[in-house]
This record gives sequence, C-alpha cells and structure tokens, in this order.
Amino acid sequence: MPYKVSPNYDNYTQHEKLTEIRKRRNVVVYERSPENYNNTTLFFYHGAGGTYKQFKSQISHLLRLGYRVVTCDMFAHGKSKCPARPENYMFTFEQYCYDALRLFDRYSVNNHNVLIGHSYGTSLCTLVYNERQSKVKKLILISGGGPFALAPEDFSLFSLPASLLSCFKPLILKVFKEVCFHSPVKKSSVPNSELLSIEIGNLQQVMRGQKWDEGDEAYHALINCPVLLLVGRHDKFIPLADEMTMNLVISQSVLHVLEGGHMLPIDCSDEVNDIITSFLINDLDVHSKLHENTIFKKPQEEVT
Repeated sequence: MPYKVSPNYDNYTQHEKLTEIRKRRNVVVYERSPENYNNTTLFFYHGAGGTYKQFKSQISHLLRLGYRVVTCDMFAHGKSKCPARPENYMFTFEQYCYDALRLFDRYSVNNHNVLIGHSYGTSLCTLVYNERQSKVKKLILISGGGPFALAPEDFSLFSLPASLLSCFKPLILKVFKEVCFHSPVKKSSVPNSELLSIEIGNLQQVMRGQKWDEGDEAYHALINCPVLLLVGRHDKFIPLADEMTMNLVISQSVLHVLEGGHMLPIDCSDEVNDIITSFLINDLDVHSKLHENTIFKKPQEEVT
C-alpha cells in the first residue's frame, strides 16, 4: 500500500517532555503523531547505557510513513533525571519493567501497537507484550539474544569497584565503541553521549540488576504474534546461535542476519528501516518472500 510521505521529522527536542512516569522516576518522553497518522503506534525501548536517539533513523523514517512514535530515555539514561544518591534497587530489571509498562499504558490509544527494542530493551518488550497481549500486534527485537533468563555476570568489567570504573571511563567508552560497530563510518558518527549516556556507577548497578528468572524458553514460547528478529553477523555481544534459538522457540518469528555489529539501528540503518517497514505492512509469509536473502531459514521450513 503506498504511503503519503510527510515532511522532515528530525527535530526531537520540541517533542520531548520530562515526565514523572512513576513516583521518584522522572524520564524524558518523546511522543509524536505525524500528519498522515495511520492509527498504529510504535513503542521504542533502547538498551542499557543508551538513549532513545540511537533509534533516530528509524523514528524519522517511520514518522514519515504515518506511524505515531512513543519512546523515552530510560531512568538515569540520557536526559532522564536521577536522584543525587539513588538506591541500588532503582536500577533493577523489575523497576525498568514497571517504567516500560507505565509508558505503554499512558501512551497507547488503541489496540494497534508495535513494540521495538534493542539489546536490553528487547526483554522489556517481551514482558510488556506478555502483560498487554491484546493491545500488541507485532514485536521487533533487535540484537536481543536468545530466550534465556537474565542474570548478572559474576565475573565481568562491572564487578570492579565503581571508583575504578570511573577512572577508566574514557578507555571503556573507546573499547565499547570499537566492539559495538562493524561500519567504521557509522562508528565515527555517533556522539559518545548517545553511546554511553549514563553515569558509569549507575550503569554498573543496571548490569548487576539485570535479573529476570521468568524470561526463559517457556516464557518466550508463549509469544503469539508476528515477531521480527534482527541480528548482526559481526555482533560481539550476541552469538548468532542464540538468535537462531530464539527463532526456533518463537513460532511466528522470522530472523534476519545483517552485515553489522551490535548497534544495528545505526550500523545498518537503511537496511533496518527497509526490513522494519516491510514487516509492518505485510503479513509474515509475504515479508519472508520479499527478504529471502537476509533470512535464516528454520529447519522445518522448505527452502524454495
């Protein structure tokens, strides 16, 4: 179906609003309806340490096609406020889930909603879907990994003292940038403030608090809507095998493998925009036929 293309939608600041999403949880919410609104709202959830502007290519593209967009900088990320001395519990996965649900409940206006998440944000999408199934039509999970319960790593960079991490922040940022991107051009174009938009001590608590025992294979197998999975072939954080497992566990899912790294929304922005658009306007079978060159085929499917 052809779309009427709207004007440029690259001005973000005037549509940002500092909102008390819950008590003591102030976040910057971005909400915008285009002139040619097509009755579908897209909710974007970014990853740990990031900001919603990592989706800015997708947001501008999809606004032009008539989709309403709602997203935010998660608590303590980007422009979202954080108490001077926050408690550790504020950074647990459970607390971010409450925020994600409140954002959805406050801004969903009908039953035509699509959830889009990157990395840590894919788990938030999965939980919101599980809690609000009747209002969610499709899921798009980017660089999210396998259908495994979340748990903090016992031995990682974030097990070091916060004071030591702060000293090494410039080095951490440099290494993080190197491993997140496959495209040198895209890597050099991303401001440091968008790649790591949270205080290093707070990020440490986010990583320590990523505990979600319920998010296992059985939980993901209950997803009963079309799901688009995107992963970069050169992702140094998410093994391709994990995404293939997710593809097998979710019955109505399709997996695209792109020539990019972990930050696919930036690394392969044009291709990601094209695939998302196709997934939104077509049913799963039609979409799969249109993009056979990027799709991983499930073993039970016939390759024609």
